Amino acid sequence: MLSTLFGKKEDTESPAVFKDKVYIHSTGKMNACMQLAKTQPEAIFIAWFNETAKTYKVFFLQNGIDEARITTVDKIDIAILKNHQPVFLEHYPLPAKELELVKDWQLTNIPIFSAMDEPLFKHFGSDKMIPLIKLFGMKESEAIEHSYVTESIIKGQGKIANKVTIEKTAGSQAEWMTKNMND
Repeated sequence: MLSTLFGKKEDTESPAVFKDKVYIHSTGKMNACMQLAKTQPEAIFIAWFNETAKTYKVFFLQNGIDEARITTVDKIDIAILKNHQPVFLEHYPLPAKELELVKDWQLTNIPIFSAMDEPLFKHFGSDKMIPLIKLFGMKESEAIEHSYVTESIIKGQGKIANKVTIEKTAGSQAEWMTKNMND
């Protein structure tokens, strides 16, 4: 389904470093993260952008979950992973940064929670896909999970990487997309 969002699938094997869970809207994603936090105390949630971390800290506090379980990539320490399961709260637009961060973690199938209403997905026309997915009966609380989805996201990130010559830092995914894709 998402292969049309990011382009035609090619026959390439990619390492299963990440496992994507894509929700229709951010509210479904946030509720899924909250449920995971309640059922898996070893889960630690990692944000690429400060705005995402702030949003989830407030949401977790409102729902009685320790906000200390949310961190940003610049504060993650590999030693903490010995007792915790990392869960990413979003994708970084450039795949090389994601792979560089986790290269020494010796983990596979690291969950990444995303939503089709996030700026990265909107860049590839997810706004047009959301009504179709709803028409097929997908619920807000359901995630799209398949290796093809992960491969399509990686391919989409690769397209972005090919357009970015000098990366400009940002505090949110939306700001990153604006600064780096609208030049």
